[in-house]
Amino acid sequence: MRTYKDMVDQYGLFSSDRKRMLSLPIYLFKRTQDPQPLRGQKEFDLFANLTGKSYTSDSLTMLDKEEKITEFEFEKFLNPTLLKRINIHQDVFRDFVRLTNFQTNT
Repeated sequence: MRTYKDMVDQYGLFSSDRKRMLSLPIYLFKRTQDPQPLRGQKEFDLFANLTGKSYTSDSLTMLDKEEKITEFEFEKFLNPTLLKRINIHQDVFRDFVRLTNFQTNT
């Protein structure tokens, strides 16, 4: 770390830029940590208490079996009489289907 600090000092940066450069290794180290909770952490136990399942209970799930309403297959899910009353070829409708699908899946 000392050699890195010496290298940053050689550039003659402003103090704010120098601080950013010196904190860069710490931020890069933080980015490499896994965001998921591990056994023994309070977040891992909190998830189990809230959901009744272990955080890793679905780690071996390969595919999501739930069908989603998409802009390409919305006819299968929506009432045909409703589809006759609206213009399904407008971009506004397609955006609405995308937005609604995004909001219900999060």
